[in-house]
Amino acid sequence: MSPLPLSWSGCARPRATISPSLRRWLGLFLLVMTVGLAGTYLITTNVVATKGYEIQGLKTQLEKLRQDSQKLEVEVTRLQALANIEQALPSNTFVAVEKIEYLQAVLPGDGVAVR
Repeated sequence: MSPLPLSWSGCARPRATISPSLRRWLGLFLLVMTVGLAGTYLITTNVVATKGYEIQGLKTQLEKLRQDSQKLEVEVTRLQALANIEQALPSNTFVAVEKIEYLQAVLPGDGVAVR
């Protein structure tokens, strides 16, 4: 093997040079990409924050509606109570039952229509 020529020994490979116009376009491209990505980030952050406020408002509204629903259920139960129905009887011309008569069960063939 022969030793390397003096021009190659210990030297790094020569660098390729970039033309000034290509360097300008590359810098402009990187600047536009950076501004575009920053704008996209800001818009996305704004949209997410806005949706967060909307979700919080809807959660508050949902909780209020649940409380109203619970209050209405209590009101329905109160109005359906036997005492309230008995108080409404005279005003609706209902008559209270005084004596309850129970009927005996009839066996088949004892006067009940059977096929």
